[in-house]
Formats: sequence, structure tokens, C-alpha cells
Amino acid sequence: MTDLDTIWGYLLEALKSNHTDTVINLWFSDLKMISLTPYEVVFTTPTNIKRDIIAKQFSEELGGALYSIVGFKPEIVIHSRENGEADLSRESIERFKKQEKGEDTDGLKVTVPDNFKLEYTFDNFVVGSSNKFAHATALAVADKDYDMVDTSNLYNPLFIYGPSGVGKTHLLYAITNKISKKYPTKKIIYVKGEEFTNQLIDAIQKKTTLQFRDKYRRADVLLIDDIQFVAGRISTQEELFNTFNAIYEDYKQIILTSDRPPKEIKTLEERLQTRFMSGVMADVSLPDFDLRVAILKQKAKQSNLLLSSDILNFLAENVTSSIRQLEGVIKKLGAISLLEGGALDIERVKAAVKDFISTRENDGKRMDEIILAVSKKYDISRDDILSSKRNKEIAMARHICVYIARTMTTLSQSQIGKALNRDRTTVISSEGVIKEEIERNSDFAMEVRELIRSISSGI
Repeated sequence: MTDLDTIWGYLLEALKSNHTDTVINLWFSDLKMISLTPYEVVFTTPTNIKRDIIAKQFSEELGGALYSIVGFKPEIVIHSRENGEADLSRESIERFKKQEKGEDTDGLKVTVPDNFKLEYTFDNFVVGSSNKFAHATALAVADKDYDMVDTSNLYNPLFIYGPSGVGKTHLLYAITNKISKKYPTKKIIYVKGEEFTNQLIDAIQKKTTLQFRDKYRRADVLLIDDIQFVAGRISTQEELFNTFNAIYEDYKQIILTSDRPPKEIKTLEERLQTRFMSGVMADVSLPDFDLRVAILKQKAKQSNLLLSSDILNFLAENVTSSIRQLEGVIKKLGAISLLEGGALDIERVKAAVKDFISTRENDGKRMDEIILAVSKKYDISRDDILSSKRNKEIAMARHICVYIARTMTTLSQSQIGKALNRDRTTVISSEGVIKEEIERNSDFAMEVRELIRSISSGI
């Protein structure tokens, strides 16, 4: 633990002695101390409204508490991170301090490190068949030796794609946390695609594009989340193209995420598509049943929440749209357990999470879409998939239908079996066959994930 972490811990304890848990959670739980000198202490908070209220209502108290801990009373400076971008270099802290004091800067908005969200690491990223390759490539990028020039460009750029809420941003946070911890002097920039566009527009209006370019092109590691938002904007794509080339040719690392592969980002220039595809592409699809159970177990453990196997299986069967939704379910159950007390039995859980569970009246339609997609992919007729034929090709297509249905619908094993003219035991066996093949064969795993993605997007 760093000295700042220690001081912040003492400071938070002092605040807790004067305020309720509600006040602490509301205003101070995400406040971060990022710099301390005898003259000033710099905090960051996620939003402008939090910055304004803390500055007005709590600055004096923060200063007094800090004085009792460190023996001096620095000026309190609170900065908002609402612009959505974080620069983890020490240089940006100094530039921010100058900006706050009204000293001359390069005219660009400067953010200070918020360490992203420290809870998002590789250690707590739950790995399954739907994200195994993306996790492995992200870890490989994070583990590179950033004191050496990597001329191989083996993982550069790394392009991670998949639907919303499946863990892409978690991987970006994990990469950033690991690199910044090992190489604290490296210039690491994380930015949303939309924010990159907004910053460029602002720079053009203020005639500070040279400073904008310098800022991004000096990055040792550039991470752009939701890159699809730059598509269709001519000036943004031009600037991104040149920035990409400058960083790439300097052998610096680029990591991008999107909700779809480059070729499917409409209005994205072909030259950018080509560059995005020149490194490693890793897709992340919706978690299957087993991965949903594993995620629920981990989130429940983190929340000190005891859930039975019946409850975990019920939630994994019915909450299927994203990892973010699984996290929301656990948070709600944790709040109920804390506020209302008592054991969480299955009926109580069903009542509590009904808003998270999609009724999926169209599950029957989705099942038909799955069968049609598999039929088309493997050139096997729907009638053959539903028949009693057992030759290798037909049986494998049927197994894939089962696996995808378990991933993409809330249908039970018996219901899936009925749709395929099979019993529940056969469905369980089919699911096991595909899981084993996915673990054994990375090309097959990619093939199945592409099928799931294409069905999700209606392709």
C-alpha cells in the first residue's frame, strides 16, 4: 500500500466517525486522493455535481481531518472525471495542477489518474469458453515488457469485440491497471470513442489540434473503448488514422474495443478497417450457462452473499442478457439481505429479481432462428436436424443448436429438447459435447461464437 493509500484510509476513517454510512457511500466512496504536497492535496470524483457539493460542504472538514493526520493543512483541490477520459501518466498530474492554478497549458482538457476501477483486474475476470481467447490476448498485452521496444507487433493492435455488457471494458481496465502498476512512468491513455471525437471537435474549434495530436501520439499505450463511435465522422477518422499510424510505427501498443468486428462497422473507412484487423482480433460473446453460474458465484462471494445452488441455477437460467445484468441482480439481492435481513430462499429471490428476468415470449422464435442459422451454416436441412438421423454431421449440428439455445434463451433443457424432438438427457449430453469441443478446439470455439453473434445481430 502506498503512502497516499494509507493517508486516505485514515482520512476515510475520520470521516466515518462524523457521518452515516449513507453519507459516506454517497459522497466519499469513489473519491480518490491522487496527489499530496505541503501546499495542496488533489482529489478526483466521478461527476461535476459531486465535485461541487464536496467542495462546498466538506472541504473544511477534509482539511481539518487531514491536518490531524499529517500535521499540515494543504489547499483542497477537487477535480471531476466527468469527461470520461483518464490519463495515467505523472506528467498529466503536473499539467492538471498548472491548469487549476490558471497557469499556461496547451489548451487541452487534462484529466488526472483515477486508476480506473481498481476492482476490475485479471484475477476477478471469470473466464469461460465465450471469452477465453480475449482474456488470453489481453493478458499477453498486459504482460509485455514495456521497457523494451517490441518490433514484432504480435498483439498490435489488439481488437476486442462483442455485444454490450460481456466484459470488454473490464479487460481494458485490467490491462491498464496491470501496466500502470508495473510501469508507473509510462504514458497510458484510455478514452471512449465518443469522447475522442468530442475532444477533436473541441480542439478544432479552439485551434488546438496540434496539441491534441501531440497528446495522443506520445502515448505508450492507447486504449479506445467503443471505437465504433468514430465511424461516419470524416475528420475524426482522418485524425484517428494518422494517430494510429504514428503510434504503431513507433512500436507503441494500441488496444481497441467495439460492439462488432471492423468489417461490420458501417461507414468506417476501409483503411481503418484494414489497420484494425492487422493485429489480433478477439471476440467475446454472451456467457453460457456454466459461465453465468461462475460469475454469479464470484459476485455473490464479493458481496458476502450466501446463495444456494438452486438459486444460482435459477438466476443463471433466467438472467441471460449480459454480465452487467448478473451484477445488477447480485447487488439487488445484497441490498435486500442487508436492509430486510432473513434467509434468501428461492421464492424470495424470484420475487426480488422479476424485473431482471425477461419473459422472452419470443424464445420460441429465437429457437427457430437458431435452428435456421445452424442449418444454413452447415448446409443441413431443418428437417434433418429435427429428425432421428444420427450421422456425425447432423448430430453435431443438433448439438450446436442445443448449446446456442442454452446460451441465448431462457428455455429449460426439457423445452429445448422438445423443440428438437429430443429428451432432457440428450440435451444435457449435447451441451457437454460442444463444451468439450470448444475447450479442445479454438477454431471451433471461434466458429460457434461467430454463430451466436450473427444470430444476436440478426445477420
